[in-house]
Amino acid sequence: MRYTLPNIFSLSRVIIAPIFLVLFLQSGHIERIVAVVLFIVAALTDYVDGWLARKYSQSSTCGTIIDPLADKILTSTAFVGFALLSLIAWWMVFVVLVRDVATTALRSYADSIGRPLITSWGAKAKTFAQMTFIIAVLVFRTAQALPLSAQFYDYTAFALQPLVVQSLMLLVTFITVWTGIEYFLDNRDILRPCYLRILRLARRRARRTLS
Repeated sequence: MRYTLPNIFSLSRVIIAPIFLVLFLQSGHIERIVAVVLFIVAALTDYVDGWLARKYSQSSTCGTIIDPLADKILTSTAFVGFALLSLIAWWMVFVVLVRDVATTALRSYADSIGRPLITSWGAKAKTFAQMTFIIAVLVFRTAQALPLSAQFYDYTAFALQPLVVQSLMLLVTFITVWTGIEYFLDNRDILRPCYLRILRLARRRARRTLS
């Protein structure tokens, strides 16, 4: 792997993810604030590395794999943290993780046959929706623990109501699933040989079993 600046920014999100989770699960005010700042910085690197890759022509096959993978690791870590604190339902986290694993497997398969995939606008919109939701929850949850005005505290309390958070997460989950389905439909020509290969293997095993 070439350690270009865009790739380093992408790898930084992978490194930040577990540190963010540990700090986020702490009850101290300072830890919460640092967790929010770390996540926002990590989210910003997602846009910075793409801009640098385009500006300095440092796009690479490795970068096209690491960049979306780093996004998935960062957002999935945040969703797991939210679920651990009962802010969102575990089944939504599971659906998001399955979708991300499936699309990562598709991307890896496409790369293995020399047909690398380009991140679609739908996937970018999904990432933006996830990042926006996560940052909003982080900011409101952190603000709720700070000595702010009573009126602002009421706003944060409303924003963090289970019905509000769960409804927004449900919308994010729907967007995530829809873009995943769209992703596979758009690349069905790549998957067709894989399906045929799996079908042949299944037929061979069935014949062996019957014989």
